[in-house]
Amino acid sequence: MMNELNNFLVDALAAIIKPIVKEAVREALNLNSRGAMQASVADRSFLTVKQAAVTSGLGSSTIRLLIRKRQLPAQKVGRRVLIKRSDLESFLETNPIEARNNGFHY
Repeated sequence: MMNELNNFLVDALAAIIKPIVKEAVREALNLNSRGAMQASVADRSFLTVKQAAVTSGLGSSTIRLLIRKRQLPAQKVGRRVLIKRSDLESFLETNPIEARNNGFHY
């Protein structure tokens, strides 16, 4: 009787825990693949607007604005706008972003 109860509890716990573990493994694999994608972006010599935004910490709309104002060189290939990584780095070095205090005294 006790052995049957133990087997029942083991089966019940396995049924509860198995989906939780599966989901945790899926999430971990998904995070690793994203990390690998970001690492591969770091190796590319040309970036899309979105990749340039992630790399620089600026918004995509800001990157597009800088391209439109011709402050950041870019080239259009088909429907894609590509930015040379060295041009982005050069722009960021020559145009540092200054923090504003917005009237607050620290």
